[in-house]
Amino acid sequence: MRVLAVFVVLAVLAVLPAPAQSQAYDPYFLGYETEPAMDFGGRTLTSLQSGLSRAFGSIRDVGDRHPGVAPAWEFPMAAAILLVQHEVGGHGGRGREFGLGPSYGFGIDLSGYTDTERAPRTNEELLLLSSGGTEADQVLARRVFLDLLRPEGVDGAKIPLAFMAKLDLTLYIAGAPRPLPGDEEGDFIDESKSGNDVVSYLIGRQSQRQGGSSADVWNNLYPIDLADPLLKDNWDDARLTAAWNLLDPTLFAAVVAYFRDHVLGGEDRVRAPMLRVGNVGLSLGTRGALGPQSVSRFLDLHAATDRGIFTVYVRDLDSSVDRTFGLGAGVHGLRLGRLGVGLSADVWDEPEAPEGLYEGNGWNATAEVDALLSDRWGLSAKLGSKSEGFLPGLPVEDGIYLGFGILGAW
Repeated sequence: MRVLAVFVVLAVLAVLPAPAQSQAYDPYFLGYETEPAMDFGGRTLTSLQSGLSRAFGSIRDVGDRHPGVAPAWEFPMAAAILLVQHEVGGHGGRGREFGLGPSYGFGIDLSGYTDTERAPRTNEELLLLSSGGTEADQVLARRVFLDLLRPEGVDGAKIPLAFMAKLDLTLYIAGAPRPLPGDEEGDFIDESKSGNDVVSYLIGRQSQRQGGSSADVWNNLYPIDLADPLLKDNWDDARLTAAWNLLDPTLFAAVVAYFRDHVLGGEDRVRAPMLRVGNVGLSLGTRGALGPQSVSRFLDLHAATDRGIFTVYVRDLDSSVDRTFGLGAGVHGLRLGRLGVGLSADVWDEPEAPEGLYEGNGWNATAEVDALLSDRWGLSAKLGSKSEGFLPGLPVEDGIYLGFGILGAW
């Protein structure tokens, strides 16, 4: 009933007249969220990317005099910040959710790793921990791309971070070798010993199917069955998800807007090119995620209006032996006076899966509000509730989750 109520509210809001818009700006954000905290953590890091890029560009007015050099600092900063989101917000977020005591290490070559005080207690924890890095990056990219569709657009300095975050899933999966016999450098067995995230994910699913120990997988003691046909099927499904994620029209629109408006045009803010039908801009999006017992592929339809960004999506859940579907709808950045409101509702049917982690129907409902208390300061809050199961960026257990933050503009 809660999910149905959110769908009804979204339908009503879509046909109401738009209120007068206040002056648009991107406030900086600092927030806290229930673990795994991928959304508000990513939002905080995105603000850091924006602030550092603006500060660097203002040195001797270099950004004003030579706007075309902005990528020289925006991409390196984005690479460093993305590493934090991937390790601390992604692997670390799932590790904190499960009480594993994560710790981190970073190198000057933009390498990083996440370790834990304890091994994952279950294969489910191991799977979510392994895929958490790319999961968090997808969550960050999705928020920036939704902001890009707003009438006021988004800070152009955020696009390199979102671009790299979006590609992370595709690149990680592309770097996972086919599960074939052999122990030479770069082979599947070698990559399992090196801690390749996607290889660990694939082995974790096999361990769950065969009743193996998550600690053995974590400590490279698990006897990998390379003759398992489902191991190869899972690899194939992950590759298809990587390709689907890369085909995202919103990604290409973001790149065009960044170079056209920000790099060549010198504009601080950029807006996505969209197909226009009257006063509504239409855009498609694709994204993917690696869940504990199935991969998910999303197809989004965005309708950008003066009131807010309305989105509906279809979700394909593929366990390699069964496929089911889910649906979702939401509104992003809905303008209600000095409030910016976000609402979303999700429902899905878990596929039959040899991993046997979840079954039946799943649901989620989320409400978010940004309240501007003055021209410079504001507050943000999020409240949601979901059933047990995997939905990117949210706790895996059923129950209530929340977040809050501070907004500042200067």
